[in-house]
Amino acid sequence: MAKPLARIPTLAALSLGFFALCTAQAQQLPRSFVASPDLYKVIAQNEQYKVISVTWKPGQRDTLHSHPANAVYYLTDCSLRIHAQDGTFRDAQPKAGAAIVQAPIPGHVLENIGATDCRLVMFEPS
Repeated sequence: MAKPLARIPTLAALSLGFFALCTAQAQQLPRSFVASPDLYKVIAQNEQYKVISVTWKPGQRDTLHSHPANAVYYLTDCSLRIHAQDGTFRDAQPKAGAAIVQAPIPGHVLENIGATDCRLVMFEPS
């Protein structure tokens, strides 16, 4: 009887592995409201969710942190620079009224590179 061929990892399996790695990295760092309580304020919570109000003043940065899967609603137009742990960064200009749902986010620092306050509301699992 022939032996079955070794299984080749599928894209789904590789994606799951990457998701697990990101999740593990995200869990090693404090969550935003712990790392930067002056910027991230838990305004409501129950056993399932936290609602977090966030405001960055112009030029303000938060402290290195991570997030579990979450949703974000932008209250104002923002100009943000997202600094990754490896020293790279990217800029983003979300508009007021934009809403996004995100997978877990590994360690990063956010900086308001705009001339006005950047305000948003985050929804995270408790």
